Amino acid sequence: MRDLSEKELKVLKKALKFFNSFDSLRNFKLIAKNKELYAVSEELYDFLRQRKVDCIAGIKVGEVGKRLRLTLEGAFWLMKNENKKVWVNERGEMLFLYGRDIFSGSIIEVGEFEENEVVFVCNHYGDILGIGRSRFSAKEIKRLPENRVVVENLVDRGAYLRHEKLYDSF
Repeated sequence: MRDLSEKELKVLKKALKFFNSFDSLRNFKLIAKNKELYAVSEELYDFLRQRKVDCIAGIKVGEVGKRLRLTLEGAFWLMKNENKKVWVNERGEMLFLYGRDIFSGSIIEVGEFEENEVVFVCNHYGDILGIGRSRFSAKEIKRLPENRVVVENLVDRGAYLRHEKLYDSF
């Protein structure tokens, strides 16, 4: 367990700026183990430092390298206020969790994003189901036929059940 390097902090700040999520981490301390990034409370951070405990603790937010790769938990936690989202109906939710792409007929609402951007796929309750890549801008999606794939599945919560290696997905 260690504090983030200057380079890792720069990558993190750039990603949080892109997703408008600076406020999400204001009450937490970020620590790293290898390239893995964890968010812990100030109290837990102090406890681990005082006792010089070398363990993994907190919420795994993602991995830091040349860019930040969010885990699904990190995406769910950090991106609550982000507008790069699509909301899907129950059928779209089921298919997405089985690893399928999103069709325009499954979308019930869209945020603001452009073509080929990373978007968060949410169910009608607002829970983040996974991460996808948009094939069209948000404005275009509303005008497409129902059988058109509009968001490619990069990683979804069902991947845990399918025992897939998540970071090779995007």
